[in-house]
Amino acid sequence: MSNVLSNAWNWSVEKSPLMNISRWILHQGYPNSQARGLIESAQLPPELADLIDSTVKRTKLWRSERAEIARELITHTQDALESGRTPERIIESFGNPKKVAKLLRRSAKRKRPLYWRTLRNMRRAITAVLALLFVVYTIQLVRYISGKPNIKTNYAQIINSYNEAYSEEEKAWPIYNEANIAWNALSTPVQDQQREEVRIFNDNRANMEDDDAELMSTGFHLIPRVPTDHPQYDQTAQLVRDFSDELNQLRAACHRPIIGIDLGFDLEITPPDGNPHDIRMVSPDSNPDLQPTLVELLLPHLGSMRRFANLLYFDALVAARDGDHDRVYENLSAMLAMSRQQSFDGTIIADLVNIAIAHLTENAMQQILNEYPDTLSRSQLVALSHELVLVRPALHMSFEGERMMFDDVLQRTYTDDGKGNGRLTRHGSQILIGLNSDHILQNELSMNPAQLITGPVALSLAPDRKSQYETYHTMMDLVDAVQEQGPQYLPKLKAHERQVERAFHKGPQVLDNLIVGPAELLMPALSRAVDRVFWSHMTHDATKTMLTIEIYARDHDVYPETLSSLTPNYLPELPEDSFNPGHTLKYRITDSGYILYSVGSDGDDDSGKTHDDKRRFPEFEDRFPGKFDAQQKLILDETGRPVHAEPVGSDGDWILIEIDRAPIEQEPDQSPALESSN
Repeated sequence: MSNVLSNAWNWSVEKSPLMNISRWILHQGYPNSQARGLIESAQLPPELADLIDSTVKRTKLWRSERAEIARELITHTQDALESGRTPERIIESFGNPKKVAKLLRRSAKRKRPLYWRTLRNMRRAITAVLALLFVVYTIQLVRYISGKPNIKTNYAQIINSYNEAYSEEEKAWPIYNEANIAWNALSTPVQDQQREEVRIFNDNRANMEDDDAELMSTGFHLIPRVPTDHPQYDQTAQLVRDFSDELNQLRAACHRPIIGIDLGFDLEITPPDGNPHDIRMVSPDSNPDLQPTLVELLLPHLGSMRRFANLLYFDALVAARDGDHDRVYENLSAMLAMSRQQSFDGTIIADLVNIAIAHLTENAMQQILNEYPDTLSRSQLVALSHELVLVRPALHMSFEGERMMFDDVLQRTYTDDGKGNGRLTRHGSQILIGLNSDHILQNELSMNPAQLITGPVALSLAPDRKSQYETYHTMMDLVDAVQEQGPQYLPKLKAHERQVERAFHKGPQVLDNLIVGPAELLMPALSRAVDRVFWSHMTHDATKTMLTIEIYARDHDVYPETLSSLTPNYLPELPEDSFNPGHTLKYRITDSGYILYSVGSDGDDDSGKTHDDKRRFPEFEDRFPGKFDAQQKLILDETGRPVHAEPVGSDGDWILIEIDRAPIEQEPDQSPALESSN
């Protein structure tokens, strides 16, 4: 039994893979035991045995190689002793053991198999590459940490400086703000009461287990489209009537040329114990280094404008039902004025709010003409048509604020070499991380160790400042051009968007978040925004045509048979169908009124048949998919217009205006035409 245990122990010591790996790593201990055994069995003088043992150990070779070297050294030593040389002479002629071991090691390695030499060369190459990467990483780390942005321009002050050319009497925001305070104070108790009533009503309906029962919303939250049969309609209408004094001031403020709010990055209540609805903006610091990115600029006026536009719409309906015709016109006129009011921030959201308010006003006009056709007089219709023309320039995306937001982020994230170029900075990485995570408040930005470690990699892979600037502004210039050229050129914009998108993500997907740049993060959905502009142009032209038809009907007691009857006395030119360039919008008299419509995405006239899919706007891309050459350039015909592929839109027309009421049957007379200021 003892022999078995002894053999097992010896095997574990001599043959154990784990022990052998440890010995190979340490190059000492038992791997030299075989050579030492040979030395001991040779019975050499102690000083010679020690010399050979230390030399073999210094070679740090494999065990078998050490044994082979030991045999050779033993043989040479024995031959020297037999020839009569003394141990001292042998040691003296042996030389430096360290150098001898090095020579023996080199010779032994040359005899090793090819696979080992290949692996050795691979290890050396990998080590060299890692060393080079470490050097490069260290250099980039120093550049990354030492890089500082040069913030030169205070864009927030530039935006606010546009207000300085106007007097306080020309600014609408002070009145908007006061109206906001008064409306919240007046409406809050009514909201609370209506919520409780609706909660009880909905609970009772739910207890009836009526599957067809629809839950009711408060009348307040249905403004402006509160049905007259809603249980809370009278209370909601009275709430707006009680707000009449403030609405008078609000309507006057809408006709002021600018909103006139000085924008900033924070709000305060003045005085500290004042009304919580009293919005006071903290002015931006004169030093741009001490303020956040322009992306964080607050735009509280936009929400107020949407709220007041809905109030004016509802008040127009209430006034029509009350028979107050002048108030109906004043509300519609104020809404049109508000939609073109300058805010000077030039952001997409501000432009979209202007477009939304204009579209809301167009809907209000159509509803009132449908439900209360005699409310607006001829002179009021003429005035509204002229005011509607003034709205057209506001139905445009300037993108000036978006450009400034991008340039501000660029100057805060990159160094500036004075020639339009620069590299990403550590602080810039923090800003981009915040933008990418929708958590961009500067005082909350922080960089964890992992982000700091990956910083040099981001610096090496991230695009430089100049390329980012050119990518962004080239796209914006193209957007401006497409807005001027028309919806047929949207494929050109979409193709460029796809090209830029591919350029953004040309590397491995795992690196997308690491090498993201300002252009990628701040590039808005441009084609969708421009698509919305073209759609708003078409609805605007349709609404203007609707007002002209109404004026014609007042003059002649009959609707015009065709739109061409409106020119030149009522309209200088007929409205173009944006889905069918070179052709006008379609017009058809119905049994109860008339419709104005576009041929829609499929491009053919279906006599006003409504499109089946009402869940989305018509897609200009369906109508104008475009054709491109091998270089992805939009193909133009001999007239310079894009050559279009076959449309892929669904069958049906897009109804823009639908007047549904009793037809006019009187004979036409010879009344004055519309006084045109177009």
